[in-house]
Amino acid sequence: MKRRDFLKLSALGAAAPMNSFAAKKEDEFRVKLKKNVVLVNLDLGLYAPHFRDNGADCKYMTEIFFEFKGKMTYLDGISEPGMGGGHECQPASFTALRYDHRDLYTTRKMMSLDQKLADGSVQETRHKFLYHQVNRGSSMSWNRFEQPIPAISGANELYEQLFARTDKDLDKARIRRERDILAALSRNIRRQWTGTPQETDMKNSLDYQVDLLDEREKWLKVKKPYLKKTFGENEERNPLPSCSNNFDLVHEALMKQQTKIAFVQFGGGSLQRGMGFELGHHANGHHAGYPERIYACEQIDTAVLTNVRRFLRKLQESNIFDDTIVLFHCGMGNAAAHDSRRTASFLFGGGFAHKKSIKCLEGKKEHIYSTCNLFSSVLKQSGFRDYSFNSSKEVIPELFKA
Repeated sequence: MKRRDFLKLSALGAAAPMNSFAAKKEDEFRVKLKKNVVLVNLDLGLYAPHFRDNGADCKYMTEIFFEFKGKMTYLDGISEPGMGGGHECQPASFTALRYDHRDLYTTRKMMSLDQKLADGSVQETRHKFLYHQVNRGSSMSWNRFEQPIPAISGANELYEQLFARTDKDLDKARIRRERDILAALSRNIRRQWTGTPQETDMKNSLDYQVDLLDEREKWLKVKKPYLKKTFGENEERNPLPSCSNNFDLVHEALMKQQTKIAFVQFGGGSLQRGMGFELGHHANGHHAGYPERIYACEQIDTAVLTNVRRFLRKLQESNIFDDTIVLFHCGMGNAAAHDSRRTASFLFGGGFAHKKSIKCLEGKKEHIYSTCNLFSSVLKQSGFRDYSFNSSKEVIPELFKA
C-alpha cells in the first residue's frame, strides 16, 4: 500500500460519524472459507436491453455464457429496495447501501461483500483479499469502518503484489514505517482526546490497521511464490484488450493459494482505449439512442464478459470451478438513465443448486429477492453461520434446493 493511500485510509476514520465497536480479533468469531469468492464488476453496468429483455434467454446468456448451462444462475430483475439512482450507486454495488444514505439506515453498514468475507474469515493465505481495478474507477471495496479500500491498480501492480521477487528486509521496513505512522496518529488522538464518537471510531480503526499489519508480518515468514512475468509493461494502457493478464493473475493467485477472495473491477476511466472508440464508457453509456454509441457499449460489454468466460473456463480446467463462487454484478441497471433497478447479475460455480434463471422482481416494484438476499446467499455458501447482510437475514432458497 502506498503511504499516501495508507494515510488517506486511516484519516477517513474521523471523516463521518459511525457506530463504535471494538476491533480486536479475540472478540470476533471467524470461519474458514469453504469456497473461493471472486466478484466482478463493470462500473457503469451492461447495455440494458441485452440482459433485461427476454430474461434467461437474453443475449448474454445465449451468446456468451451458453456453455455454462446448469452451472450458472441469471438473477432476473434483482436490485435493492430504496437504493435510488445516480452515480452514487456505483460505489454501493457490493454494499447495497449508498454512502449518502448511511444516516437514513442506522441498522445497516456500508461494508462491501468482499470485506464482509475477509473480516469474518480466518486468514489462510498470504493475502486476506485482493481488491483489483483493471483500470481506474469508483472505490467499491469498503471496510467495517465504512472506509474505501485502496485498490491494486493494473496488471503490473497486481503482479508485483502476488508473484514478483521481493526484498524481505524492504517489506519489513515498510511495515515498520506503517507502524510508526499508526503510532503517531494514536499519540495525536490521546493528546487531543475529548471522547467524541469520531475519536472512538478513529482509535478502533487504528487498532484494526495494526491487526492487519500483524497478519502481513506473519506471512513474511512464508516464502512468496515466484511467477515469471508474461506480459509487457505497457499492455495495461489498453485495459480491455489486455485484461486476460489480470484474470490470469487472479487465477494463479487462487491456484497458488495467495488469496481466497478477489474483487475485479472494470472502471470507467479510459476503458475504451485500444477499442477504437473516441468517447469514454460514461459518454457511450449515455447513448441517447445513437447507434454508434450503442455499438461501443456492446463491444465493451462483449470484451468484458468474454474475458469473464475465459476465466471461468480456466477454473474448470484447473478443477476449482465448483470450489469458486464467481459473481458478476453491477450497481447500475441502466446507465443511460442512472437507474439502479434490475441490475445485471450472473452467478457461476461455487456448488450452488443452479437454476437457469431466478425471478427477483414481481412487476416493476415488488421485490421477491433483493441484492442483500443474493449477498447473504454467497456468505452462507462460503461457510458463514451468520450470513445476514444489511437488510437481509434470508438467502435465495432456490440456490440451495436440488
